[in-house]
Amino acid sequence: MFTSYANADDTVLAAALRELPPTEFLLSDASDGRVGGDGHDSRGGHDDHEETQPMPTLTIFPSRPRQRIDGFGASLTQASAALLARLPASVRRAVMTELFSVDDGIGISMLRQPIGPSDHVTRPYRFTRHRADPRLGSLDFSPETRMIIPWLKAAQSIRMASDPSAAPLAIIVSPWSAPAWMKTNRSVLGRRPIMQLTGYLRPRMYAVYAEYLARFIGHYRDAGLHVFGVTPTNEPDYPQSRWPSMAMTPAQQARFIADFLAPRLHAHGLDDVRIICWDHNYSTDHYPDGRFVRELYAWPCALRAVAGSAWHYYGGASRTMSDIHRIWPDKGIWVTEASGGDWGPRNWDAALVGTSARVIAMLNNWAQSVVLWNIALDERGGPDYYYLRHDHRHSQNRGLLTIDMRNHAITRNADYYILAHCAKFMQPSSFVLEHRLAHADGLHAAAFRTADGAIAAVVTNERTTPTPLRIGTSTVQLPPRSLTTLTGLQPAIRTP
Repeated sequence: MFTSYANADDTVLAAALRELPPTEFLLSDASDGRVGGDGHDSRGGHDDHEETQPMPTLTIFPSRPRQRIDGFGASLTQASAALLARLPASVRRAVMTELFSVDDGIGISMLRQPIGPSDHVTRPYRFTRHRADPRLGSLDFSPETRMIIPWLKAAQSIRMASDPSAAPLAIIVSPWSAPAWMKTNRSVLGRRPIMQLTGYLRPRMYAVYAEYLARFIGHYRDAGLHVFGVTPTNEPDYPQSRWPSMAMTPAQQARFIADFLAPRLHAHGLDDVRIICWDHNYSTDHYPDGRFVRELYAWPCALRAVAGSAWHYYGGASRTMSDIHRIWPDKGIWVTEASGGDWGPRNWDAALVGTSARVIAMLNNWAQSVVLWNIALDERGGPDYYYLRHDHRHSQNRGLLTIDMRNHAITRNADYYILAHCAKFMQPSSFVLEHRLAHADGLHAAAFRTADGAIAAVVTNERTTPTPLRIGTSTVQLPPRSLTTLTGLQPAIRTP
């Protein structure tokens, strides 16, 4: 059992992925299956008037696998790379090992990488010249080669050195915007700040943009990196005037994927790269409850071309993914962005408990990946060029790590441990298992068969008291307000 929870002052985690021996969390099997109002076992001989309730029970069905896990991770943005580069060499090596080693770290297995600048950069950069270049004669990926790819190769090397049998580091690539000259508003921003003119991909540039994306993927492949998938654009229903973004309607994205992107990937020998649509919230103002995906899937050619859909957790409910899966069970579902920040659940207790419950909900609603946002940000939520330029304040976002550039101190945030509770134990080729959680208000659980065949569960306890949880023939005690990973559950759930 590995558990995390905040201290009484809510200023740090009192337990951070702490491994407990069985004597500290296994309860006696003498329980009658009920618990008293204080959360402890209720035994015979107690006052008849004592209020009791059924004990929370987690039933796991190992023979009923659900979706395959493709990876857990975050994004090694240009901002994160810049922060890591400023650390002393020995600290950099230790941090990268901690993030990507399967044996000596948390075993991050998937990254989502922006194609070009996102909102978290030290400064703007581009891969083509400013003026129109439909032949892509000026295409130059040297900024990516210089600033990002060395870190990705180092991450891949650490992962494979720690476990040569591990699946390669999977990378999903996502552009925040096409180059300005490909768009209707002639800006990398989603809307021009004064006129608020929305930027769509110009129809005559569909073929050029598809070639642009294919060549970027090829550049990664040439560097020895495994590109798992590509999305046409990040958050197509959130074009705005603060950072690079680009609008797309379902019809536009369907046509672009079917008639341009899929053929270009095929022409470049990249048929194994999954085309993943949407890459936005469970629900948005214009496309509530997955309507964008529903409308795109109504185009037969686009439906054939896509591997599935990508989702963010900032709006709507995760059950939307189950609704999509129910209609199109052969199409994959991946969560590709879920940031922490002071605008949401705060470090430590609220983030650990609230966000982990949402991650568990993603997995129970068919997510094959959980990818958070920046791997590292500084103490102000930067580097964040676009926030400072347009909002005149820092982002308030929170990375897995906070790096204080004044003294190089590194804080592992609640988000880091939420990811670790999954990534460290559920490597690619693990499967989510069907389960039933009963009499368990305030508890959230997901069950797994790990890549090596073991049975495990991740459980969030929102309750403020220690909570017993019966799993098969065993009963464990969950700390209050905690996130716990339970491993080696086969003996407890084995049936005669």
